[in-house]
Amino acid sequence: MAKTKITMFLDSDLIKWLDMNRDEETSRSALVRILIRKAMKAKSKKKPSTSANVDPFNGSTITADLIPDDLKDYSGLLMEWWPIRKQKGGSCTERVANRIFDKLRSFHIQDRKQALENAITGGWKDLFPIKKSKFVEEPKNNHPASRVFTAERGFE
Repeated sequence: MAKTKITMFLDSDLIKWLDMNRDEETSRSALVRILIRKAMKAKSKKKPSTSANVDPFNGSTITADLIPDDLKDYSGLLMEWWPIRKQKGGSCTERVANRIFDKLRSFHIQDRKQALENAITGGWKDLFPIKKSKFVEEPKNNHPASRVFTAERGFE
């Protein structure tokens, strides 16, 4: 480790404190190095305050109060699906949760529940829109087989 020489000018009270807090074998410069190293270790051990940095969506479960009011109807399904998403390796952060909520809002109201149920049963870590059939079904009452024959009126 390369060393660099520095020069410090200290007040007389700082010199007295250094002299009082060092033993006979430790020089003033050695004591300053020791103090700096202690300060460095103390700073590296400090963890950021957990109250400000805790992401409520980071766990494997979420609570109903984390779900926006307009999606409260689907809170049970969202709470059931969140652990599946976490287990499959999906990111579980507040930003991702907000994107999921926005995606769910973009679905048609009747398709939201089905999309969540499909994600739960399929073990998916994302939500997908419900695919509509390309083929339009004919109404069943126009089908010729639905006509009823009676002796009095014939086919109806």
